[in-house]
Amino acid sequence: MNSLPANNPDWLVKKIIKMGGTICFYDYMKFVLNDPINGYYGSGKAKLDFRGDFVTSPSLSDDFAFLVGKQIEDWLIQFKSSFLSNQKLAVIEFGAGDGSFMSGLIKYLLGSSNNFLKGVYFVIIEPNKGMVKKQKHKLEELLKLGIDILWKGLEELEENNINGIVIANEVLDVLPVERITFSNGKLFRQGVSIDKKSHKLFFNEMPITSELGKSIELAKSELGITIPPEDVFEGWTTEWHVDNSKWLKAIYGKINNGILLIIDYAKEAKKYYSSKNSDGTIVSYKNQKMMNNVLDSPGNCDLTSHICIETLINDAETLGFNTVGITKQGEALLALGLAERLYGIQKVFKDDLSHALLRREALLRLVDPLCLGDFKWFVFKKFKEKKMNINSTCLR
Repeated sequence: MNSLPANNPDWLVKKIIKMGGTICFYDYMKFVLNDPINGYYGSGKAKLDFRGDFVTSPSLSDDFAFLVGKQIEDWLIQFKSSFLSNQKLAVIEFGAGDGSFMSGLIKYLLGSSNNFLKGVYFVIIEPNKGMVKKQKHKLEELLKLGIDILWKGLEELEENNINGIVIANEVLDVLPVERITFSNGKLFRQGVSIDKKSHKLFFNEMPITSELGKSIELAKSELGITIPPEDVFEGWTTEWHVDNSKWLKAIYGKINNGILLIIDYAKEAKKYYSSKNSDGTIVSYKNQKMMNNVLDSPGNCDLTSHICIETLINDAETLGFNTVGITKQGEALLALGLAERLYGIQKVFKDDLSHALLRREALLRLVDPLCLGDFKWFVFKKFKEKKMNINSTCLR
């Protein structure tokens, strides 16, 4: 990672100087993404489409929401035919971006032969007020139709009250992370410092906190993850996902009976924490370009890191979730009918070649292993009756 000094906006300079001139990377990531006035998501300046800084699966087209919608519909059918038959079911999206997925999902359910909408309500949990404005604009027509869509903070939901499905698509990759670096034979917490004269940022080293140290030791004893790995060399650096377990715990406490679907960048621990992966996975995105210098343009670009498969599953199961399965996005979407969707587009738009090609390209990007097809789908469940069997087409 390029650690050369980077020029920075005054708002961040003042914040870091006020905190003593050095902050941990966790706080840096939290500020530049979530500051309500200047943060990339907090202010609502995030642009999620072809004309923006990066694309997400839902922003490519409604095809993603259509295919995922088939799985959600199937789960809802299974819930209704079980002991949840008399319950009004929830479909909850955590961190809904610009609202594209929720919009596409509701449109899919509106067109379904199953009359679900009377027995389903939708909730968006969005901590950034700037993004809520975009979501409400995107969903304005559906709200006018009387679709039951609510915006709530996670803390507003009652404990053990959700019966239904919680979806987190590309959410965990933007939770703030700690960065750990190996220097002079020791582990340090990576910090971000400000040169008070030039107002330029640079990476620095901070002591490992006792809490962080315990977390690293726990991963070694429970999962065999050794930090740093063998044959490590000077400057080896990685991410440590300290908020995943907190986020999962908060979600777990709200679910009564339901499914948690997480879709995100993810790596196996043996690849994530190897000596060859010497600089972790964190990058920034701006104007459709990936940048390795994450100190550049703070607040004006996205920051994202892969999650670790084993630690995520361990965190979930420790809380009480049951792992239904994990699969690659490409395989999941093919199981849900992407090939048939592709063929249908060719038939419908046979007289509009340019439109057909654009839709075809968008669909193929969803399953391309070099693009979005390598995303991982994690399906977890929590039911009062632990033997409750839920079939998942996406995992076949």
